[in-house]
Parts: sequence; structure tokens; C-alpha cells
Amino acid sequence: MTALCGWLPADPEREDQGVVASMGRAIRVHIGQVWAEWSVSGLSIGLLELPAAESPAEQYAPAVTPDGRYHLWMAGEAFDGGGFVEVRNAVNSRTLDFRRSLLVNLLVRGIAAIAKLDGEYQIVLWDARDRTLVLLNDRFGGLPLYWSRSSKGFAFAGGVRGILMAPGMRCDPDPEAVREAVTFGGFRLGDRTNVAAVKMVPGASVVTVSEGRPTFRRYWRWADLPARPPLPINGLIDEAQSLWQRAVRVRLAGSTKPGETLSGGLDSRAILAEATRVAPTWTAITYGLAGCDDARYAQRAVEATRTTWVFQHLYSGRDPDWLDARTGHVQHTDGLIGLTDLMHLESLPLQVALLDVHLSGYIGDAVSGPTFNEVHTPLDALHRLPFYATRLGLDQNAALGRVEQWLSALDGANPRFVLFEHKLPQSTNRLSAAWRPWLRVRKPFVDYAVFDFWQSLPSELRGRDRLYERWLRSRYPACFGKIPNQKTGLPVLAPTWRLGLARARRFAWQVIQPLLVNLGLPARPRLRYYHADEVYWRVPQTRERIEGMILRQGSLSCEIFGRASVAAVVADWFDRLAVPTQVIGALYAYEEYHRDLPRHLDTARYGRSL
Repeated sequence: MTALCGWLPADPEREDQGVVASMGRAIRVHIGQVWAEWSVSGLSIGLLELPAAESPAEQYAPAVTPDGRYHLWMAGEAFDGGGFVEVRNAVNSRTLDFRRSLLVNLLVRGIAAIAKLDGEYQIVLWDARDRTLVLLNDRFGGLPLYWSRSSKGFAFAGGVRGILMAPGMRCDPDPEAVREAVTFGGFRLGDRTNVAAVKMVPGASVVTVSEGRPTFRRYWRWADLPARPPLPINGLIDEAQSLWQRAVRVRLAGSTKPGETLSGGLDSRAILAEATRVAPTWTAITYGLAGCDDARYAQRAVEATRTTWVFQHLYSGRDPDWLDARTGHVQHTDGLIGLTDLMHLESLPLQVALLDVHLSGYIGDAVSGPTFNEVHTPLDALHRLPFYATRLGLDQNAALGRVEQWLSALDGANPRFVLFEHKLPQSTNRLSAAWRPWLRVRKPFVDYAVFDFWQSLPSELRGRDRLYERWLRSRYPACFGKIPNQKTGLPVLAPTWRLGLARARRFAWQVIQPLLVNLGLPARPRLRYYHADEVYWRVPQTRERIEGMILRQGSLSCEIFGRASVAAVVADWFDRLAVPTQVIGALYAYEEYHRDLPRHLDTARYGRSL
């Protein structure tokens, strides 16, 4: 997937040769990515793209008005123009003709031209006469974009490390970043990164830079979701199906090896069920522990659709081993994905070998199902972030105060959108962004029409046993009629009494299984979850490496929280599993990132030309 970076010097007469090239080297993840750069009236723009037959300098050249005043670059893709810009397909949206049409519409219609431009993209508009720079992104910030300014100028890039290559930029750590991470599920929230001076651009943003100073406004807000008139449930199922079929179809454009990572849940299976009807080939990759629920249910789903399935055992690497493999992605992800969630990158070599387009099911249940459905108060939102009450993080009153502040900025929108605004761009977009240097990632659940349909429904229609499950069961019975959902261990629409019985059986087996093993009887534990950090991280050699990184000499975490407190929290996890695993994973990634960041930047600064 394409990614942009740029540098605008504060001095209009200044020529900063090589700055944007060094920014490109810093955010480049592998040698196969191709590079192009341009300089227009002092603004320098760089672009990284997947390997392509054509030169990216020609393929991604900016659209320019006849008088040479306005220039427009675009990274990413669009799937629907919202009635203003024609989008024939995603491949077409990466052409110069499309950018020319988009430029004309922006100049004529203003921001309305992209308010409904469905896609995942970054857009740069440059007024060479007035030296005004405008940055635009999609509604959900699908391609993360970062910015900062110094006395020397303004920088933006698709990675934090690219910003740090610009003149005058400081890379001082942000202590509040790790404090938020150990408080809120391992994630920084909102626009925060691990570097104090660098911020993430929120989704649906218009960033205008004039005379070196940025101003920010939003062209779409959560309160803009349309109200829906009541309809019979069968009519809603018909509409859901029509929107879903189109969302999947347009995201298959141009693919020759499409596929996905398939779990035992509902969202990726919904993609499997529809995509295998229309795609000539399909590959589903499942990763986890052999015999876990996710693997068993995913295998049944691919057998029902008669498609290709590949299973990868987590923690199975040897050269590099799984810990080295995860750690190797820390710099590429700007230290913003903790050691736990870096498990999703263990399958990356397999994805690269088997896929060219990945349809991702991330946040599907948050969009269409009951996830976040019961968030009505600040306390509800706090617990769903989630909130961790550890000795290192914020206390509940301070954490709740932040949530209340975020809620007040929603302009009256439903409180659940605090999670869409502050958590999901950090917890899910970063994972798909980590895959994008190798293959195209597309997300049908954030198709604008699909999202608006589901999120404009009353909450009671998105509850369990309501519209989402009824739609899946009625339209894809082979995938959802009998195959359980990993969350419950039962198929969708199972009656409440069966859910209660299933929970009781799971509890009873947890008690009985160890007793049977002690008696020498064969009784394997049920592997409900697809990962087992509590087992693999505690292997003595691995524990030594994880503890050594967090408690290293010069540890920033120890400086921020106190060495005794950090050591006690680490011991609480390794010895008693008494703190959330995400806390340890966040501390590890924060330390690894800041330890190696200077070396990474030096390599980019003095590295070979792109």
C-alpha cells in the first residue's frame, strides 16, 4: 500500500536537499518497496509503494492544474466516490486520471468532494502560489498519518520515524505514552505516539498548514450518522446483504491471490462466506495453537466453503525464533504494538507468500454486532477500553476523567464512539498498517455504507441474537448454521439455556481435567484461546530476555515509574499472572523501541539512496 511523507521548510527560500529521501529510508520496511519523490516550490514529497511494473514517479505523479498552482498527491485507494468523484474500481483510484478528477472536484466543491469518498487514503493538496499545504485522510484514518513541526518547518509521514528525520525534530520519549499503555489495554489513545513531539492525525481530518502553522478541523463526525426509519427485520436483512455483497466485491478488484486471516469468530467468517462465492480463488490463513477453538472452527468453515486453508502454529519459529520475529517488527511499527499483539505479524511471511490482497475482518463485531453496544456511561467506556488498575498506571478517577473529557468532544454522539475514536485507530489500524508494506489490505466492515447502516440502527437491533446473527445465519447457513462462534462455543442464535449449559460444562471440565490427568487418564485441556503467552513467555530463557529488556540499565519505564515498582509488576506477572499480559507487552515494546530508535535513525540518515 502506498504511503506519503513530506517536508515544508519554514523558510520559503530554503532548499533542504535529501530530507524527504531520508524520511523515506526511515519508514521503508523492506527492500522491495519502490520510491518516488517530487519537489514543488519548496515542498518535498516522497512516496513508498509496493513493487510495481511501472515507475512510481510516473504512476503516482501529482495531478496539476493547467496554471501549475495546485498539486494533488494521493496514497491508498478509494472504493466509492459518494456521488462526487467517479470510482470505477480500486485499481482505477490509483491512476493519474482519478487524481485529476479528484483535484477538480476539491477545487470546485471544497471538502464535500471527499466527505463521502469511501476508502483508505492520504491526500496532499499543495497551493504553490500561496504556499498552503492541506492534508486529508479517510474517515477512519485507515492509513496512519503522523505530523510534527520544528523551528525549521513542518513534517508529515506514514510513520513516526519518518518525521524524526526532518530538520530540528526531537525524539524525546513521551512518558505519558507508556503510562496510557499500561492503563488502557496496552494502547496509547487518541493521537498519542511514543515520541512527545509527534502526533497522529485523527480520521476525517483537514490539516491546513499556512506559514508553518497547522490548523485542524474534521469534515465528518460521529454525530453525523444518519437516523434510520424503522423497518421490518426481513427488510433490514435484505439491505445488510446487498451492502455487504457490494463491499466485498469492490474490495476484490485487481486481486489475483486474495485471501484473509481466518479466526473462529464471526467477522472473518462473514468475509469467507461471501468472498468464496465470487472470487475464483481464496486462501484462508489461521494461526494459533494446534487444536484450539479458533483452528477447529476455522477448519470447519473452510471445509464448508471448499477453499484453501493453511494453519500456522504460533511460537514455532526457529531462525528467527518467535520472540526475535516479533521484536524485529517493533521499529517498523514505531513501538506502538505491544509484544502480545505482535503475534499477528508472525504469520506475515505466510501472507506475503500466499496473498496479494488481504480482506480484513477487524472491528466487524464492533460495527455490526454487540461489541460496545452496552456502552452508555463514561464508566462503561472506561471498562471497555479496557482499564487496568495496576500500580504503574492511572488510578480510576484520573482515567475516568480522561474518558469524560473525550465524551464531551463527541458533540452528542453515542458514548460508544469514544472507543471508535480513541481505541480502534490505535488497536486495529496499526496492525493492518504493519501488513501494508507487503500486500494490500482492505476492510469491508468499514465500507462507509456498511458502517452507516449498522451504526445508525437502534442498539437493541445490534444485540446478541438480533440482526447481525440473524443475517449471517439466514444468508450463509453453511458457515453459520452449525459451526460454533469462538466467543460462545455454540452456533449463532443458540438459545440462552444452551449458553448457560456450555459455560457450566467449561467450568466443570476445568475442575475435572486436572484430576483425570493426576489419575493417569488421557484428558487434554480444551484450548479455548489461540495463544498461550502465559506458557511461552515464562520459559526461563524467554523470561530472561523479556525481563532484561524491561529492566535494562537506562530503562525509561524504570525512570518513569520507579525501578522497584516496575520490577514488582514484572514479577507479579511471571510468578503469579497477577497483572494483565498486555502491561508486560507494552513495557517491552516501549523499551525496545526507544533503545534502538537512535540506531535506526542513524542508518536512515546515512544510508544508501532509495
